Amino acid sequence: MNKNTVTGKNNVTNYRNAQDLHQQELRKGILDDTSDLLMREGATALSMRRIAQLVGCSTTVLYTMFGNKQGLVDELYLMGFDMLRQTLEAVPRCDYPQNYIHALCGAYRNFALAHSTYYAIMFLKIVPEYTPSKANLQLGEKSLQLLVDAVQDCVMSRSISKNEAWEIARIVWATVHGHVGLELAGHFDYPDVSPQQMLNQALQAVLKQLLLTSDRIP
Repeated sequence: MNKNTVTGKNNVTNYRNAQDLHQQELRKGILDDTSDLLMREGATALSMRRIAQLVGCSTTVLYTMFGNKQGLVDELYLMGFDMLRQTLEAVPRCDYPQNYIHALCGAYRNFALAHSTYYAIMFLKIVPEYTPSKANLQLGEKSLQLLVDAVQDCVMSRSISKNEAWEIARIVWATVHGHVGLELAGHFDYPDVSPQQMLNQALQAVLKQLLLTSDRIP
């Protein structure tokens, strides 16, 4: 094979890789800027024209990349869940499954506080006209798989079905979500107890009732 031909193909491949990388960075930059806009000015500011002005591109570019406003918010929704998944996966496992559940819930809370706009898109319907597709809802729920696994580890002494593990995980999730929603709204500003301590107390009570294995917490 002609060496120049091989070199030419490599150049084309490198160029395409560079293009793909540029597109990914551009897409992430647009999503980050849109998230910031949403946090600063609210959902009413979220129009394709306003976003185009903000990022310095034409609306044609946005429609080409995302299809429409629904598609753009879809991307924000999915990016949020991807960041949440990475956050939960980074939590180190420990010898006591209930402690691991506490650590996962603490990481969930930290994610919500650090990325409140993404969290609001994912769970608080900050964009009223946006409704995630069934497929996206299912993808989002998969971020709970680590919590489901931890629940099953807690009750190894008694066999439970996969559906029962998911049910317990959803109740734990609802507890954390309720706490985080109230905290984001400023309802846990108490001098004698921190929001994290309040969450731990709530989780302790819920897990004791659901798992009946509280004696395994050292």
